[in-house]
Amino acid sequence: MNRLQNVWLFNTARRSFEPRSLTFDEYIRSVAPAKKVTERWVVPGFIDIHMHIESSMTTPTEFSRFTLPHGTTTIVSDCHEVANVFGVDGLLSFMNQPVLNDTYYAVPSSVPATSSALETSGGSIDEQEVALLCKEKKIIALGEVMNANDLFSFEDNRTKRIIRTFLSLRPECPVEGHCPRLTGEELDAFIASGVDSDHTEQTPESIAEKAAKGMFLEIQWKSLNERNVKALENLSGFFSFCTDDVMPDTLQREGHLDRILRKAIALGMKVEDAIFAMTWAPAVRMRLFDRGMLAPGKLADFIVLDDLDKLSIVQVWKRGKLVYDRDKDIAPAFVDDSSAFGLDSIKRNPVSPEDFRLRIPNGTHNIVHVCHQEGTTMTKKVVRECVIKNSFYEEHGINILASVERYGHQSPIVPVPMLCGLEKSGAICSSWAHDSHNLLVMATNPELASLAVNMVIEKGGGIAVVDEEGSFFLPLSFGGIVSLKPMEKLSEGVAYIRLWLRTHGFKATDEVMSFAVLALPVSPEVKVSDKGMIDVRSKRLISWRDAE
Repeated sequence: MNRLQNVWLFNTARRSFEPRSLTFDEYIRSVAPAKKVTERWVVPGFIDIHMHIESSMTTPTEFSRFTLPHGTTTIVSDCHEVANVFGVDGLLSFMNQPVLNDTYYAVPSSVPATSSALETSGGSIDEQEVALLCKEKKIIALGEVMNANDLFSFEDNRTKRIIRTFLSLRPECPVEGHCPRLTGEELDAFIASGVDSDHTEQTPESIAEKAAKGMFLEIQWKSLNERNVKALENLSGFFSFCTDDVMPDTLQREGHLDRILRKAIALGMKVEDAIFAMTWAPAVRMRLFDRGMLAPGKLADFIVLDDLDKLSIVQVWKRGKLVYDRDKDIAPAFVDDSSAFGLDSIKRNPVSPEDFRLRIPNGTHNIVHVCHQEGTTMTKKVVRECVIKNSFYEEHGINILASVERYGHQSPIVPVPMLCGLEKSGAICSSWAHDSHNLLVMATNPELASLAVNMVIEKGGGIAVVDEEGSFFLPLSFGGIVSLKPMEKLSEGVAYIRLWLRTHGFKATDEVMSFAVLALPVSPEVKVSDKGMIDVRSKRLISWRDAE
């Protein structure tokens, strides 16, 4: 039996710190009053209920190794990236990798995110696959439902079938949602369909409306500002924090959930309210009633701090075992799990510069639609007058943007013009491109575009950057989306690509992620797939040549 004596223990019911001593093995056995208290604060292990392991470009094993020292003892991962590439078989293989924390999973509901008419993916999930996945004990939720148009439709469709099947088999489990900018009657219809959470970017107005309508809010980094923190006052129990997507270099440099907690506190949230939103609130949302608070019978998952204001972590205990100790240099070690994964997933034949020329048919007027990125994951459609030369669209400041189908169909490439891309000559191609993970390329000319794409094809998946001075390649061997290297090595590569994008003039709050979601057809307003330019709102393909 272990004992932790004379500490300031977080009391979840009162949302306060009190002098206590703990007795525990795998579970907490007793919580007793303490007379003398050391400068140690003990809080429950952090719980992340909306995240994607593959967004950190790593395996479940390596992700758990790297996040445990940051206090994350439980996660719920929606691995729709793996499912989009490999389908259910690959997803089950990924889910069954060994982990050091408690890793639960959500059934991916959006594979593909839209439909096969709008994008090509390697896998597909419908009601049969949902029924199969619901047999897995690690499944405790339905992953984020993104296709709001399906919910608004009067016809039966895949999204409705998935929700109906999941709730019939797992009626006690929550259904997670993705509903940026929905309000009024549309938001009502979204919630009434059974989808009652949202993790997308919030405003004070959206927080007030969604909470009032019973929606559980999962607040990520980009939604944390002073106005939103003020709006979250008195909403304890109706929101938690989540990471959603954390890039490897950010994870190594700044942390995981602890990073978000520090920001919330710095913006004025009470420490006790922030800890509640990181522990008990997400546990209740996911019906994980055996954790999230420090009380008899609960799991002995907790964090020891020596500075509450700075959230300075000294120790992390998982199921009663010391898994991290800063002062004794105890931390999980890297495990090479590369043999557990199949590596051959890029089925595309080599491409040529001609595949990326922005052709203008003879007699076509020169007013076109252009994809314009706003510095975040949001984009908009703008109208631009172009210069036509030899039936090609050529203009300084316009990039070529294309999503090259990679699953063996050898589909024709449909490039589109993009504004606010690279300012300096170069090209980037990535097989890590949300969510279907075709080969997304952004380039200043067709020659560099083909060089970057062919490098990714030849090397079996990853991120390539090329310019007149040379090239760099980051291998993502599993499915073209996951590295099998230690997080430290992976982070170095991602940091280099981020710097390359910045020095080539790509302006975004998160350069690598903002580029990757140019292929995500559920994030407003206009995106690109292997089929061409997509109007996200109407869920239809549009021609960039048909502007008025």
